[in-house]
Amino acid sequence: MKSIEEINKIKKKDNIIDGIMKTNGLYCLVARPKVGKSLLALQIANSLANNKPFLGHDVTPTPVFYINTELSETQLKARIDQTKYNFPKNTLFFAEKDKNHSLCIRDDLLLDIRDFAEEHKGKFIIIDMLCGIDYGNYYDINSYKDMAEVIIPKYKDLIKEYNLTFLLVHHLSKNGTSLGSTAIEGFVDGTFYLKDSGFNSYTLTIINRDFERKELNLKLNDNLIFELAKEDNSELDYNISLFLRYVIKMKECIFTPSKIVSELNMQITPTRFGRLLNDNLDKLKQEGIFIEQCRTATARNYKAIFINPMTINTDDN
Repeated sequence: MKSIEEINKIKKKDNIIDGIMKTNGLYCLVARPKVGKSLLALQIANSLANNKPFLGHDVTPTPVFYINTELSETQLKARIDQTKYNFPKNTLFFAEKDKNHSLCIRDDLLLDIRDFAEEHKGKFIIIDMLCGIDYGNYYDINSYKDMAEVIIPKYKDLIKEYNLTFLLVHHLSKNGTSLGSTAIEGFVDGTFYLKDSGFNSYTLTIINRDFERKELNLKLNDNLIFELAKEDNSELDYNISLFLRYVIKMKECIFTPSKIVSELNMQITPTRFGRLLNDNLDKLKQEGIFIEQCRTATARNYKAIFINPMTINTDDN
């Protein structure tokens, strides 16, 4: 039994990235192939190694151990050169898969993790990719039992023993969920979903147990670094532009945000699209799209009508 005075003395958990990652946590970064998972993981490493904000969020600096099953040392150096990252001495450590052996978390790699934590005081490890590691036992990534009994406990034990935070990089399946999602997402503290929204635009959705959900609109610059997309009040949001073209084609439609997001395959949540819609009503009117609520006995729908702006307020000659 503890008194409220004792509870009040408990210090808040430190964060690796404020509002995004806590210390001693287990996180997963997922995206479809070639979207930019490794680029984003390396960007996180750069922020932590150099004590630089990550997408506007302050960090707690720490050395980073980047364990990669796909990139070679040469490829990593080329990527660092292109991004123009500058890692100070002993802030980034790297391990790649041997030509004849997979990375095994029970052998030399386990010793490397111990040295990283104890000698270099490192707190953050990236596993890129989750499926490329040999855990010493056969497992099926889509098996809840295998993930719960073989994979997750290994990371939990390392977190507890060495006060580490892990970021596991993983693939999204064709239907937009992470492979083995039921098991992985059920055990990790948070998941980062990186999606390509088209036109060099990306959406990073962050869902975790300790912080509120975040949805960040990103752009990839010429140096392959993700940046927060700047709001341009002179142009319509990409998703609103999709909606505009749809209504112009249909002339008139009744819809809900969920239906439109699904039908147009938008990389955005229905709730956020609803807010975007309300924020852009005046701009849509300028383009000839008029929105009104259309309530029924069972649902709250919207009705959109397109009237060619060229025919509005013109006199017959």
